[in-house]
Amino acid sequence: MKLQPKVRRRAAATLAGLAVGFAVATPALSSSARAEPLFKLQVKPSQLDPAKGTVMLDVVTTVEGVKVPAGQTLLTHLSGAPGVKGPFRVEDLTASDDHGAVPLVDGPKGGPRAWASTRDVEGKLVFRYRRPIDNAVGGALTTIPHVDGPGVFGIANMLFVLPPQTPARYHFVLDWDLSAMPAGSTAVTALGEGKVDIAAMPLTRLTFAMMMAGQIKRDPDPPQGAFSAVWTGSPAFDVKATMGWASKLHVYMSKFFADPKELPYHVFMRDNPSGNGVAAPMAFAIGYNADTTPQGVQYLLGHEMTHTWTAADIGKWYSEGNASYYQTQLPWRAGLFPIEKRLADINLTASRYYTNDVMHAPDSEVLPKFWSDLRYNVLPYDRGAIYFAVLNGKIRRASGGKRSVDDLIRAMVQLDREGKTITEQTWIDLLQNELGDEGPALHKAVMSGEATLIPESDDYGPCFRRVSVKIARFDFGFGPEELARRGVVENLRPDSNAAKAGLKEGDKISFQMSTDGILRDPNMMVTLHVTRGQETFDVTYLPRGELRDAYQWERTDVPESACR
Repeated sequence: MKLQPKVRRRAAATLAGLAVGFAVATPALSSSARAEPLFKLQVKPSQLDPAKGTVMLDVVTTVEGVKVPAGQTLLTHLSGAPGVKGPFRVEDLTASDDHGAVPLVDGPKGGPRAWASTRDVEGKLVFRYRRPIDNAVGGALTTIPHVDGPGVFGIANMLFVLPPQTPARYHFVLDWDLSAMPAGSTAVTALGEGKVDIAAMPLTRLTFAMMMAGQIKRDPDPPQGAFSAVWTGSPAFDVKATMGWASKLHVYMSKFFADPKELPYHVFMRDNPSGNGVAAPMAFAIGYNADTTPQGVQYLLGHEMTHTWTAADIGKWYSEGNASYYQTQLPWRAGLFPIEKRLADINLTASRYYTNDVMHAPDSEVLPKFWSDLRYNVLPYDRGAIYFAVLNGKIRRASGGKRSVDDLIRAMVQLDREGKTITEQTWIDLLQNELGDEGPALHKAVMSGEATLIPESDDYGPCFRRVSVKIARFDFGFGPEELARRGVVENLRPDSNAAKAGLKEGDKISFQMSTDGILRDPNMMVTLHVTRGQETFDVTYLPRGELRDAYQWERTDVPESACR
């Protein structure tokens, strides 16, 4: 999940994770004789130590046509991320322009680290610095710069000092000097491989570009087609088989979303104990650990790859909702998932939605509480996915089976492809044209939280039918009303499963398993690592409470071939 500017082929969010972006004042840029001013990034990695997890980047950046008044933000660096032990370091930063050395001072506080000049800056801006990367900084996000085996990986806004984001276009050059890296080192970025030279590119495209340099392994090898997966470490799961599956899915999705031609897509992989994933335009970063499985990666990519086409900046109900709706549906349609996996995904989504205490919260409350309360964090995924299923049924019935919600999503993708501005009203207008007043009315009810979404029995297709069930609501058994990862047991409820399993008030706790998983699966146990005084031990229990009315789907006897 990520905040980022609107860019072509944008992507959003992560595996129950985070991502980072920023928006700051944009400096004025004068025109130059060249059609597009030059933006050149020269990067030399050196002193790579895989055992220590360190490397040094020497960086020189040249930007033409700059005109920035004294005191205005000139350069920025995203110097932190969730869970890091300290700020990302930038050393020996110096700058010059057409008038000589630029006197740099700290810029405005309250956002990314910023630098300003005490005098006006104009002409060709050249700035150079050293960027040490050390795995000891920690952090949860997979895009945090990291040494993994004989290579380094990161995302541009954490790797580099950059001018503030601007839609201005540049003649962009990325030039790697790998002479101090291990023999056979290469560089791969979401912008291209090796030296990158793009005649006209917005700076926003660089900001979220993922990059890897070192002794890179890849699949397919040698590269062929639009899909490419790269890594420098040693994943424990079968990478080649999993990425072969992902390549087939990318081909299918590109056709499904009606690309004129299949566009490049990179999967970057690096070791990360948190095991999360982060999406960016035309790329995805997978953090693998000892528990990573091919099945988990496949499920993740089904969701995240969808974002490549559909992540319009009109709300998480749309971008996360449609990605959740398609995450197993498209792999199943492509013949890459069995129908049982598709059915399980429908039911896990439904079980979490119908047992969510805030299922009727208005959409306006989601973002303010998104990071502080897990109930709001998962709501746009589940409510959005079920909303699209309900719409799918209504459109199919209204059109006599000739159209579906796919047609509306593809219309949105085409508008984005054409560079048109997309707003929530764009979607509402499509609903009006498709369903008359019923479409906008349903949308309003969902956004206000008034609607309890109950898909018709065959809204997921004739292979599935709806059944009424009882499902226990998620309940850690302690803490205040909001759900969040906790470090201490507080307000333990005596009648809860947590208390019955032996937890006590004041216990210090930690756990590594996915909160997303235990929220979705009503049968998943949670294991907490407990410290009580001088004792440490594990407590395992089912984090569930009272039963709620809910719905699930079961398989019909209709042949699978008639359902895709």
